[in-house]
Amino acid sequence: MEKLELDEYYRLWLLLTQTRSAIFKVRHKEVGQYLHPNQAAALVTIWAFNGKVTPAALSRRLFLEPHTVSELIMRMQKKGLVKKSRDKNKGTVVRISITKKGKQVCRQAMGQDLIRQIISKLTDEQCEQLKTCLDILFDESLKALDMEEGIPPLP
Repeated sequence: MEKLELDEYYRLWLLLTQTRSAIFKVRHKEVGQYLHPNQAAALVTIWAFNGKVTPAALSRRLFLEPHTVSELIMRMQKKGLVKKSRDKNKGTVVRISITKKGKQVCRQAMGQDLIRQIISKLTDEQCEQLKTCLDILFDESLKALDMEEGIPPLP
């Protein structure tokens, strides 16, 4: 039987993805509110843009396919977390906004105290190194996607 060989880069990639999944699992356990990572990211983004985000902009920001974002928005709409409305100035443009219930779920599910508790185990220097490393990986990914202009920060 052939043994699977993983190089160190792939091992780091797996560690990064496993760490993300583990933190989400801890958040779910501690907060008691499950929110899929894509829904959590979408809610934070929608809230940050205060009803001014379009499905296309959300797709670009979350690095998800447009049809995936459409399904995501439909599921969140059914749960009463977001609502869609037509732009008053551009009638063909759809805007997504967060509902009161969506804000409550977002606050609870974000588990910011928990995230702070986990990440605070790193020293200030380690946090800065991690941020620097993630910035480099993010920038390289954007280049590979021909998106060198980057993604603007949340407002």
